[in-house]
Parts: sequence; structure tokens; C-alpha cells
Amino acid sequence: MTDTLPDTTAGDSADAPVEPAPADPREIELKFTLDAAAFAAALDSPLLRRDGQKSPAKKLVSIYFDTPDWDLLRRKIALRVRRSGRSLPLMTLKWRPEAESLFSRGEIEHAVRALEPDLSLFDGETGETLRALVGAKPLEPKYETRVQRTIRLITAGSAVIEAAFDTGEIVAGAASLPLRELELELKSGAEADFYGFAARLVQELPLRLDAVSKAERASHLALQTSPTPVKAKIAALPGDLNLDAAIAQVILSTRDHFLANWASLRESDDPEAIHQMRVALRRLRAALGMFKRAIPCAELEAFRTRAKELASAFGPARDCDALRELVETGPLPHARAGDFAPLMQALDQRRGEAYAQARALLESVEPTLFALDLGAFVARRGWRNALTAENLGGLTEKVGLFAAEALERLHNRALKRGRKLTSLPDEQRHQCRIALKNLRYAAEFFAGAFDAEAASDFIRATAQLQALLGVHNDVATAENFLSQTHEAQTARAAGVVLGWYAREAIEADKHLAKAWKTFKQAEQFWG
Repeated sequence: MTDTLPDTTAGDSADAPVEPAPADPREIELKFTLDAAAFAAALDSPLLRRDGQKSPAKKLVSIYFDTPDWDLLRRKIALRVRRSGRSLPLMTLKWRPEAESLFSRGEIEHAVRALEPDLSLFDGETGETLRALVGAKPLEPKYETRVQRTIRLITAGSAVIEAAFDTGEIVAGAASLPLRELELELKSGAEADFYGFAARLVQELPLRLDAVSKAERASHLALQTSPTPVKAKIAALPGDLNLDAAIAQVILSTRDHFLANWASLRESDDPEAIHQMRVALRRLRAALGMFKRAIPCAELEAFRTRAKELASAFGPARDCDALRELVETGPLPHARAGDFAPLMQALDQRRGEAYAQARALLESVEPTLFALDLGAFVARRGWRNALTAENLGGLTEKVGLFAAEALERLHNRALKRGRKLTSLPDEQRHQCRIALKNLRYAAEFFAGAFDAEAASDFIRATAQLQALLGVHNDVATAENFLSQTHEAQTARAAGVVLGWYAREAIEADKHLAKAWKTFKQAEQFWG
């Protein structure tokens, strides 16, 4: 098989990910982090141990290489050389494909004779692209992992799964991090059985799903950085993609957007992480609702319900963040010193409690089960079961046909709910805002199937109108929080905040008519 990577040396941004060609080898892998007690329990679990199976631990030392300017890291490529015992070192190239699941990686391996990479061994387009990316820059060791690995092969249904228990450390210069992980890799068989086995494990063992690879964690250690929040990307669904494949890609992209922000929530107080997690869940709910309208699948609605419950549970932390931002960017800079201190103290206390609850939820079983169950559902194309043999053919139609019908229906709903928008009461404005959100998400999902520039203009007009309507929602959030703060010393500041945002809502309303007109006149790019 010829090793191939698409050419990313021209026309791409510096941090654009590398995508493999369809024929490339890939691995499907789940990674869980564990504490010492959970690691021991996993080693002893009947699910992960077969009677009479010998699995001595091996020492693995993996050295990761990059250019002085971290060119490979910016392209989301990992290049390592691993030594194990007296065997020849093994050079491995890994990358995360853009259009596939977060748990799917491209992987190419070659034996080498020294503990340094030899790019000449990568042939075809892979070698050309990689050598062009590196150029004349030297490849230097950046960090390494040192682990004791125990490997077991598990059979679950039709799936043959490699379970790798790793304990050791990540080393970058003088810095180091302890490492204790369980990796599950699908070696053969059905991907749905693989996810199903992982779901059984997390219900019996205290496993912590982690979407951050060893290389990514090591790069943060080397660069003294933390995982950052990840925003949604407009899906690059080609117009000739069939509906069946599009459903899978949209569901996985929204699930992966949710997962991609776990690391930031775990390791920082960046408010954008929880915000993006809730955005991901809303986008997923919008997609599932849109598909359920065409495919009467009960599982689609069940996943919508679970997504809503998760988003609601993360809501208090997001509400605290939103109010804090509103106060800090609004009345606080104009207040006298000390006027807002009691209110901010109460807000910070509430925020700390809400974040503790959010992190506890993240480490509980449900978010991980939710992600794994979605993976299994997509792998087995669970929505097909809701269709008759006669109707299955609709899944082979081009996604553009489905997208045009869905966008037209959602657009009409938004127009209907927004009639006489400037005079609508808050509850009806809220309903219009929900309709605009669903329309915007659908436009982002399907923009790639139509004219990109027209789609971008439409999305921008929809987002602007949605933001103006959101000001009233911000006021409601502030009122709800402040109504629960009864301390006398916060009363004056609370009154200032409510007055400030009542004025902001009035100012937003002044622009509402123009934004509504712009939205109505925006080109319907799907028509």
C-alpha cells in the first residue's frame, strides 16, 4: 500500500490539520486515564483479563520529533521513534483526520536502525508532503514518554480489541508528568462492538475518557501551555455526499466538538470551554431533530433528550460566566471602588460551586457513556432500522437535496416566528431566537454543499439577529441570579446591573428592525 498524505504545503493556514487519503491505514482508539486504584482494578477486571493469558509488561521509550518551529505540531502531526527491548526502533507517523471521528487517527510505521527518524522511508505523497513541510529544518527531539506497557487481546462480539495498560511518565526537559492510561484499540471486527465493549467497561470501572493524546499532553508540558477551548467548525460536507454518510459525519462532528472541550474544563477556568460544550450539545440536538423529522428513529430522540439533560446540568456554570462577563464589561468599570465587591464575591462563590459540580459531572459515567453510545449508534448506522426496505434508498440521495428542504423549512419557521418582531413579548422573541439558532446550525452543517460565500453571508446575518435577541435573555439571566442574592450589601450593585442591562436591551432593540430586514433579504443560498 502506498503511503499518502494530501499536500498541505500550499494554500492552507499554518495550523491546518493534515488529512489522510481514503486508502490510508488508520487506527480507532479510545484512551482512558486512571488513578492508581482504578488502574489496579482494571488490570484485575474479568472484562480485561482472560484466564491463563500471560501478558508480561514491556518497557517502551518513545521519542517525539519536530522542527525547531514546531511545524509538525501545528499540522497536528506526531512523529516518534519508539524503542522496546532489543527490537529495531519503530518510527511512527500519526495524524488526526479532519473529516473522521476524534478517536480515529491515521498511522504509518517503519522500522529504523537508529533512534532518529528517517523521512526517506515514507514514499509517495506522504513522503513528498512531509519532506516539503520539514524542508531544510532539522528534526530535533522535543519530549519523550517512558512507560511500562501490558498488552492483552480481548474479544467482544466480532471485535478483537487490544487493551494496553501504560504506567510511567512524560518527560520534556526538566519537566515531567506521571502517566497512567488504558488504551483500547480496535484491531479487527465491528466498530459498534468496540464501542459497546468500552461502554460496558466504564459502567464497571472508574475510567476517565480522555481525548488528548500522549503527544498532545507532552507538547503542553514542553511548551508550558494548557488545552484551549475549541470552537465549532463549519462542516465541509460536499454536495455529492449521500445523506447516510452526512448524518454520520454531522453527528460525530458535534459529539467531537463536545469532547474536544473536556480537557480545557479539566485543566483551566476558561469560561469558553463550558460555553463551547453547551454549544456542541445544542448543535447536536438541532441536527438530531432535523434528521428525526425525515427518519422516525426513536434513538435520535433519545439522544436528543440525553444531550438536553447534559446541557442543562452544565447550565449553572455557564450562567455564572455569562453574568460575570456582563458585569465586568458593563457597569463595573464605571462604578466606584468597592461598590461591586460584595456582588462579585457572591458571584465568584456561586461560580466556584457551579464549576465544581460541572467537573464532577464530567468525571461521572453519563458524559462518557453518551459519547460511546453515540459512537456505536453511528458505527452501526442505527437510523437505518427505522426505515422500510423501500425507504432505505433515500439515504443514498445527495445530501444537498435533504439540506435544501430542511433549510427552506427552518427558514420559513424563523420568518413566521419573527413577524412583527420588534413588538413581540419576550417569550415569543425567545421562540424566534431558538428558530434562528436551529436555522443557523443547519446552514453551518450544510454550507459545503452550496456556494460557500453566499452561505457565509447568510450565516452572518442570522448570527447578528440572534445575538441582538440574546440581549433580553442576558437580562433574564441577570435577574434570576440577582433574585437569589439577598444580602443588603449587594442590593445597590444589583440595581445598577439590572438598570444597565435594561438599557442595553433598549439599545439592542433600536438595531433589531434593521437586523431583521438584513436577515430577510439575505440570499437563500440553498435555493
